[in-house]
Amino acid sequence: MTVTHRGFSAWITSEGSAVREYEVAVDEKANRVTCWIPSEEGKPFTVHWRDHGGKVDTAAFITLDGFVISGRFLFGDGEASREGIRTGPNTERPFVFRRVRDGGSWYFRGIHSF
Repeated sequence: MTVTHRGFSAWITSEGSAVREYEVAVDEKANRVTCWIPSEEGKPFTVHWRDHGGKVDTAAFITLDGFVISGRFLFGDGEASREGIRTGPNTERPFVFRRVRDGGSWYFRGIHSF
């Protein structure tokens, strides 16, 4: 599944398959799209995004668990992805689903903001 807003799309894959989004909500004022995704603790995932030909150079930043992770540049169109965070000049730690505790409940969360 893919979430699309203002000429950009974003989606999550895990183990090579797209993860379905639920309760997709668009906040036009904040230019934000949010949704819930199912996940399985310990499984790796990749964040993908696409510029559908806006002809404007863009830079993507991914926010996971309160940490901002630099994405990739797109020069007016194209597709990019990130599957982990850099831990050194030549090393990267993969993104992995984990439990998040909020108000006494455990859940998994995914948010697209673009």
